[in-house]
Amino acid sequence: MNKPKISRKADKSATNIKIDPVTFEVLNHRLLSITEEMGIQYMRCSGSNVLITGNDAASAIMQPDGGLVAVGPYIVTQGNVLPLIVNSTQKLIPKDEISDGDIFICNDPYLGAIHAPDFATVAPIFYKKELVAWIGASGHQLDTGGMDPGGFSVKAVDIHQEGLRMSPVKIVDKGEVREDILGWITNQVRDPLVGLDVKGQIAALNNGRLRILELIETWGCDIFKGVMSKSIAYAEEKLSARLLELPDGVWRDVQFIDHDGHNDAIYKIVCTMTKKGKSIKFDFTGTSPNAKGLINSTYSGLQAAVLSSMYINLCWDIPWNKGVRNCIDIVSEVGTVNNCAYPMPCAMATISAVIVTIDVTWRCLSQLLMCSDKYKDQSMAVWSGTSMAPIFAGQSQHGFQFAATEMSHFGGGGGARSYADGVDTAGIVFNTTPNMPNIEDQEAEYPVLYLFRKHLKDSGGPGFYRGGRSAELAYMVYDAPQGQLEGLFAGTGAEMPNAIGISGGLPGAAIRIARFTHTGLDRAFQTRKRLPSEFATIPGRLEILSCKHVRTPMLQGDVWYHSWQAGGGYGDPLTREPSQVFEDLMRGIISKKAAKDIYGVVISEEEKLNIKETQSLRQSIRKQKMLESIAIDSSQSVLRFKTNKTFTFGNALKINGKSKKITCLHCDKTIGKSGENLLGHLKQRITHLKDAGPVRGQDYDHGRFKLRQLLCPSCGSAIETNLAFEGAPPPSLDLID
Repeated sequence: MNKPKISRKADKSATNIKIDPVTFEVLNHRLLSITEEMGIQYMRCSGSNVLITGNDAASAIMQPDGGLVAVGPYIVTQGNVLPLIVNSTQKLIPKDEISDGDIFICNDPYLGAIHAPDFATVAPIFYKKELVAWIGASGHQLDTGGMDPGGFSVKAVDIHQEGLRMSPVKIVDKGEVREDILGWITNQVRDPLVGLDVKGQIAALNNGRLRILELIETWGCDIFKGVMSKSIAYAEEKLSARLLELPDGVWRDVQFIDHDGHNDAIYKIVCTMTKKGKSIKFDFTGTSPNAKGLINSTYSGLQAAVLSSMYINLCWDIPWNKGVRNCIDIVSEVGTVNNCAYPMPCAMATISAVIVTIDVTWRCLSQLLMCSDKYKDQSMAVWSGTSMAPIFAGQSQHGFQFAATEMSHFGGGGGARSYADGVDTAGIVFNTTPNMPNIEDQEAEYPVLYLFRKHLKDSGGPGFYRGGRSAELAYMVYDAPQGQLEGLFAGTGAEMPNAIGISGGLPGAAIRIARFTHTGLDRAFQTRKRLPSEFATIPGRLEILSCKHVRTPMLQGDVWYHSWQAGGGYGDPLTREPSQVFEDLMRGIISKKAAKDIYGVVISEEEKLNIKETQSLRQSIRKQKMLESIAIDSSQSVLRFKTNKTFTFGNALKINGKSKKITCLHCDKTIGKSGENLLGHLKQRITHLKDAGPVRGQDYDHGRFKLRQLLCPSCGSAIETNLAFEGAPPPSLDLID
């Protein structure tokens, strides 16, 4: 029997195939539509609530060597690691055991997955016995069979306690499903829907294989391979050209993870981004060592985070594929929290180390964009800085065992843009097709009753443009056959917000998790009492829970509550148009206290906007900030613009390349000169996080985090805002253009 020809290397000759521009555009977009169709097929076949309500899945098309060509419009971090799954499959599976019609499954974070709950399947595509491509699908599973339901074992100390971990194994052999492997998987997990979900992935890959073979039969194999190669080359060429348009320099930012599941230690992720010519480097030297808790990510998660941040900030009109990766250099030490060493646990990687790595690289890239007069409008504050996994499990009213992740947190707030407010409940930034569960569907499938789900007041980061709002919800056990369920939480960003603003904008809300006991609400239906509709009116004993809360009984009548992070703001809040603040107040977006204390806007008892008193109050607030300000130690960081160009840096500074003067946009006073470290001229005000609004970590405050505002020495307007944490280097910007 003749074995198929398998090439481990990319076909360089395919790049030289002549393809006219129209054909290239048509077929390149056809590849994208195939990835989207694969995702639709997957989610329609899967019964998983996580997929149906959150689109927590991915699909991709890759070259024979695993080079990413096209990624589906879903969870882009999952899509980014499918090439690594292919690489591991090719490395660990002998050549003569990879055949036409095979599908391999893998969820090992040390072999390419981000965390064990993300089951990934990859399939080779052969044409006339030649391997011409790989396709892949991935999705978050309801359970992995670890010590806790839902795949998030808060008390795990190594990856062996996090449940099923598969190196690449053949689940479909020449078109036939291996029932032994499928049965082995379903035997390890609590929820039988995992088996149906895996079959959904198989269906998606079968559909993708069919569509690609149809394309090859229509256009020819050489054209197909040529389009894949040219798409990668095109992306690299376009990104290289864009990088050449952007100024050179060095940017540094720091982000934090709170609590590792065992104690409330703080872990920092440090990113130093260097942009030079047509290359860009992300150096994570200084990042904290990996934890003995579930917050870590392996290198696959680190790379996926960097790529996701690059895609969204610099590649909005560039194909998201290997060509982007070719322009990037990533420097990281194994054994750190976002590049952990075996056997460290990493079940929470996606919503901890990965998303926080996106935050820190996002801040560097937004600062880079603000240094470009051409691209400054593309700069944007951090979106909902983290995510969470609220899980409830038990027996449903329909009689089956389940483990459900409550997916409402996928409605995080969007970061404020340089020209408009952030979008409320815009989604999680790495989910390109965001979705949230329908409350009625949740209640129909699981034995829970929602008391409310609504936007969280004062959650969006204050600024000249406001960050998008997040939301809050509360639910209780209802109609559970056993009279109770079990619940656990895995979240990051309770002690501090991660959605930091830019250009003086303030951070959005942090997360908050709570439980109310002895509420008496289990008897409310009998007495027909009105159910509470907001946090302040929930009766009973309030307990603020740890952001990593171990599995606990959810008793009849108990109320579980959580809110999640919102988007950061853009620009000094004291410069926001008073009429916009007034409109936000009237719409219930902000409170009267925030309007006055943060935005400096005066509203009369008759609910009328008072412009004269607003101007006076704003001036008073600025004077008070100046009184509370101190000099900056500029030995650890810089804010330097060495350039001959003239541009405005965000909503704060004007850099004049001709006069070499740098002035404040708000008072037009000179702060310094080109090439100087402006930190030696600015003032800083160190204050409490609560000055950015409620739910900024107050419920978890250990006094470790402060709000650090850089101020103009003349007028007190905010130039930049970040978090101060002892032992962490402050952010830095050194433009050399």
